[in-house]
Amino acid sequence: MLAPMKAAIAVLLLAVGCDAKATASDPGSSTRPENKSKEYESCGTSAHCADDLRCFDNVCQRVTRSTVGDYYAAVGKASLASGDVNAAIAGYKEALKQYENEKVALPGAVGCDYGAALTAGRANKENAELAARTLHGCLLAVPPGSSVRAKAMLALAQLNDAGLEPTLLGQAQLASAYLTRAPQKPATDRLVVALKGDPAPAKTMPLIEAKAAEADTKGALVACWDAYHSASKKDAVSVTMTVKSAFYQNPDYDDEGRFILKIDPAVGLPAGTPDAAVDTCVRAVMEPAIKSLKIAENFTTKLTISVK
Repeated sequence: MLAPMKAAIAVLLLAVGCDAKATASDPGSSTRPENKSKEYESCGTSAHCADDLRCFDNVCQRVTRSTVGDYYAAVGKASLASGDVNAAIAGYKEALKQYENEKVALPGAVGCDYGAALTAGRANKENAELAARTLHGCLLAVPPGSSVRAKAMLALAQLNDAGLEPTLLGQAQLASAYLTRAPQKPATDRLVVALKGDPAPAKTMPLIEAKAAEADTKGALVACWDAYHSASKKDAVSVTMTVKSAFYQNPDYDDEGRFILKIDPAVGLPAGTPDAAVDTCVRAVMEPAIKSLKIAENFTTKLTISVK
């Protein structure tokens, strides 16, 4: 009688222990490869991520990285945050080169950030075209619901005015060219010319503002904006010039004297750039306009002319 009971107990223990993976914390269905999260998809633990990925900040990320490549990517990111677009693009180029030299697959987020830096430099047509291509590659490399993809879409939206053809982004392969539409620009009749003096001369500022509002002067300033927009793809012009007015007494006659106006030349603008060209253009419009006024006030002001 005892022998049959031992046999029955052995069979029961064998049945209970046959599926070692069937635990409450790790159900078999959830650990199947097809159910695991891909790179940049959400996760609770690293067990939820596909092979070679780990869960960091609830997102699956790869652990095989180029440390030096990531350093250069960080340089690019910091440069972009500080407004130095050229340095940002250069940093990301070094990151891509380092990943290639080490034969490590480039993380999709690094490529997407490079596309965003190129977008910031879209005034250069080559940068704009490469930005569109890089960002399309980003869309193909990252999952639809990821924050990385959302950021790439925002960057692509900034290329609309540069002539991006959005239907190309729906293709499963990269296109040969992306900026195939005519670039768009705001209607010039909606542009606003605004002036600000720092400090504003009490008597003279209203005269300068009235002069800038005249049809001929405003039309010439809009023409400066138009040329600048075509060259830079930026929608706003801002030029600052130092204007001085002082009364000079005739040393030979006590009852004779006049106010003399002086406008300091521009400094620090690299020749041949859109910023230098629009500065020259705005000055060519405003200097004779201001000097034509009847000024009777001593002042020194930094006059900023904006068109947007």
